[in-house]
Amino acid sequence: MNKSHLLHSIRWTLITSVLRRVLTLALFFFIAAWLSKEDLGTFREYNLLIAFAAGIASLSVENLYIINRRHPLTNLAFLWQVTILAAIGLTILFALASSGLGSLYKSRELAGLLLFTSAFAGVEMLRKSVRAMAQNKHQFIALAWAETANVIFYSVLSVIGLYFYRKLWLFVVIFYLGNVLETWILARLNLPDLRLSLRQALRKRRICLAGLYWKWHGKFLAQATLVTLFNQLAGNAPILILGMLVQPVWMGVFFFASQLLGVPVGMFTSALNQVLYPVFAKERDEAIRTASIRYMRLAGLVGMPLLVIYTYLLGIGVRLVFGGKWDDAIPLLPVMLVLYGSFLYSTPLGGIPFIKQKPNWELNWNIISVLSRVLAMLLGMRFSFPVAVLAFSIVAALTNVSFFLMCLHLLRLRICNTLGHLLLSLLPVAVYLLAFILLPAKIWTQLHYLPVCLSGFFIVYLVVLPFIGKQLKSDVLVLLKPDSARLS
Repeated sequence: MNKSHLLHSIRWTLITSVLRRVLTLALFFFIAAWLSKEDLGTFREYNLLIAFAAGIASLSVENLYIINRRHPLTNLAFLWQVTILAAIGLTILFALASSGLGSLYKSRELAGLLLFTSAFAGVEMLRKSVRAMAQNKHQFIALAWAETANVIFYSVLSVIGLYFYRKLWLFVVIFYLGNVLETWILARLNLPDLRLSLRQALRKRRICLAGLYWKWHGKFLAQATLVTLFNQLAGNAPILILGMLVQPVWMGVFFFASQLLGVPVGMFTSALNQVLYPVFAKERDEAIRTASIRYMRLAGLVGMPLLVIYTYLLGIGVRLVFGGKWDDAIPLLPVMLVLYGSFLYSTPLGGIPFIKQKPNWELNWNIISVLSRVLAMLLGMRFSFPVAVLAFSIVAALTNVSFFLMCLHLLRLRICNTLGHLLLSLLPVAVYLLAFILLPAKIWTQLHYLPVCLSGFFIVYLVVLPFIGKQLKSDVLVLLKPDSARLS
């Protein structure tokens, strides 16, 4: 893929990602108003349990399919053999384990959802595989449209359905029917390749490829699966682990705060990762280094300041929109800023250890990350749930930044210079957090303090900009108008 086409795909993916995230955020305001805190907590537990199980059950064959350039049709046949078996297995497993999981997470409603909708775990497996097919063929625009159709479908039906019947099970069914729609669109798009791969497997009498592939790629698949396991635990420990210790209402509060910040951050990081991972897999180190440095500057000089301002506005907006229903979530917003701000750096480059054929590096990092995050969280839980979330977020941010630096090291970039730029870009965040701790709480929830606070943010930004912003104009132009600026 040439650079102009790549930038076009990135821009198109970002545009549709913005549309999807705006719709998701708008829908979330309705959901937060209509459903209870317990309902939101139960939904998040249900959603993560399915995603966690699907990520492990796939054995990372979708990653192998994307990065392995040899025998593409045989790889595809193996991908779908594992996918179909895992989809059937997960459907049965969740139906059988529903009662135990409901007791573990202190929710009878969760047990009922897992029992009667266990087939959605199988749908998630199928969805992961058709998305891998689209990414491997660089069908980024088609992938973006399929995701957009998914979000529009469940957003419209959710608003209509919940307006008349405000039950959690209805929202869960509509949400996963959107995933069914996305899966169907991408499957139809890539059906010819799937048929061809199956015919080749039949012709070569390779109906069962599991033993053959574990012989060829067993070490990679095992390491990649462990990476997925620890990565899921590292990112979602407050739900997956603290959910066993507290009532679903606290999970609802955490989900509310994390959704308000996670949606806009994911708007950019997931879109970029979706494009950069398969593209970087076919690029040389020099091109990857150039793109990574450029992204770091954009994340630090544009992404982080905007996230600081957005977080401050949320503190006012939550009180104005929801009255007092979600006031418990306001103190968590600065904490979520620390957590999701670090994702701006680590997520888009997260595929580099796999691309460089060093999943063991990410595995070692994930083990250390999970242990440190869980330990910090459990120590914080000795005081209160908000303290546990704060401890988790600080440690998670430090480990995310260390992962970002590890990726740059794999690309043979000079870490010292990069670290200096990184620390300067985090100055607005440090000022915001310090002000949040020292200044009265009413400043963060009352509208008439808005002009003064925003002026302070911009002053700090202008102080930092001359040190690391010399190439910012060129970076922005490359994304907006590729012909107006050089790509390297």
